[in-house]
Amino acid sequence: MIPLWKLRREWASLKQQLQAVPERLIGPARQRRLDARFPADCRVQDGDRGLGDRVAIFLVFQPAGLSESCRQTCEHLARHGYAVLLVANHALRDMDVQGLRPVVWRFVQRPNFGYDFGGYRDGIRLLQHWGIEPEQVVMFNDSIWYPVVPHDRLLPAMETSAASFTGAFRFVDPPGQDAEHAGIFLSYFFHFKRALWTSEVFRRYWAGYVCSSNKVLTVKRGERGFSRTLMAAGVPSEGIHSRDRLMACLRGLPPAELRKVLDYAAYTDEPLQRAGDALLAEPLDAPGWQQRALAHLQAAVERRNPVSTLCYAGIRWMGVPYLKKNAGELQVRMRRQYLRAVQAGDLPDPGEAVLAEVRARTPGA
Repeated sequence: MIPLWKLRREWASLKQQLQAVPERLIGPARQRRLDARFPADCRVQDGDRGLGDRVAIFLVFQPAGLSESCRQTCEHLARHGYAVLLVANHALRDMDVQGLRPVVWRFVQRPNFGYDFGGYRDGIRLLQHWGIEPEQVVMFNDSIWYPVVPHDRLLPAMETSAASFTGAFRFVDPPGQDAEHAGIFLSYFFHFKRALWTSEVFRRYWAGYVCSSNKVLTVKRGERGFSRTLMAAGVPSEGIHSRDRLMACLRGLPPAELRKVLDYAAYTDEPLQRAGDALLAEPLDAPGWQQRALAHLQAAVERRNPVSTLCYAGIRWMGVPYLKKNAGELQVRMRRQYLRAVQAGDLPDPGEAVLAEVRARTPGA
């Protein structure tokens, strides 16, 4: 019998695909009307932080009020030398602006249209409108808690990469391999250097991007279209985290640590769950156990998102400093495993404020 959560997911996907048909026709004209009102539709307020050579475009959608984790994210970026341009797809409360003013450069309130890529586009176009050309730009959204570790290795890796375009996670459809210009960067975390910021391909993409509040079109034009446009143009790129890099970490682990990786794995495929449980039931010195465990983990990350399926391994061994917030079944199960690992002391404690938010978004936690 098909699980109810899976039926709901497929029905929601079908509705979005049907709604995308008329959106394709009316979208370009609507975008021209929106562009004619830019930047008047964006309400800009100054924070107290100064502008340097690094800017963070941080997109949020928290209409009930900005969270404590949002403040911690802005503090983290400010400590690393980033001027935070906080772009909100909703009205900002005065108390939130006042509370974040010490760690934010500018606040932007924009109409709630276009999902994350609509907000990204306005953030980029505002910087261009103001004549700002940063040395480095990080661009991400609040679909993640970040950081959930005491020492963030992601930002330094992006800043020191030889590539001008980096993403937190490179997604490649199996059986493809992690390589420059392969796959796409998932849209929750990007980094650009000035060479890309000033390039014609970058400016042309954002000038021509057509926003939509249809998820199918946003994924196609935004998450997939952005990476593929830049990579097809030969822009040097690096995915800091990827399925192949995670598996390379796991192949170097001893059997006892692989058992922890299995124990904290999250599955939505029942056959994989049963296979993982069977491996956990075997002794570590069973013939071929390590090779079979690695083969099982490879199969698991080829079926589902690696940093959700193997959250413990991603944070502990690959240095992933973020945790996804979305309500998908895999991510809910992942967060249950994350909370188990934190409680057991196997992953760092992100602080009570973040833990409370994680629990609130995790049914059954």
